[in-house]
Amino acid sequence: MELTTSGYLYLNADLAATHFPNDAVVATIDAGKLLLWPTSGASAGGLLLKQRNSAGDRCVLVSEIMPPETAPGKKEALWDQQRFHLSIDLHTPVSQNAIAAQTFIEEEQRRWVVYLEVGFWETGEGSPIKVVRSRINDYATRRDAEVAASWIQRSAERNVTRPVEGG
Repeated sequence: MELTTSGYLYLNADLAATHFPNDAVVATIDAGKLLLWPTSGASAGGLLLKQRNSAGDRCVLVSEIMPPETAPGKKEALWDQQRFHLSIDLHTPVSQNAIAAQTFIEEEQRRWVVYLEVGFWETGEGSPIKVVRSRINDYATRRDAEVAASWIQRSAERNVTRPVEGG
């Protein structure tokens, strides 16, 4: 799945035809996941899947319900057969090629915002390292932001692969 910067979620043709044959969904957010529930068609309400291309891929505008800190990009999705919905993890997956992670705190509109920057080793790119910056959350006090940034930093560092030295 891919979430664009303009708030569209792209679904491939096979997935849309299999799970959303009526081209309509109800979208909800629960525990950091976007849930898409199929409906019986446009008359049942919800969001319409629009055809993107001649291959039959679909897209749906979900920007209105997305949490503001959601980063665009590729997302993992799983079909829940028991609950009959598609579950899309909105957290940015930590890649195996992440080589560095650092939190930053910035003041914005009298709130303290925690950002996480992750450096990724990119093969075949012009620059060998790509840095992705994600807004995590905002806090009323700098101290609260510092505590959160510390926890986030330690958690992110557990998922970082350090390059082999001297090799």
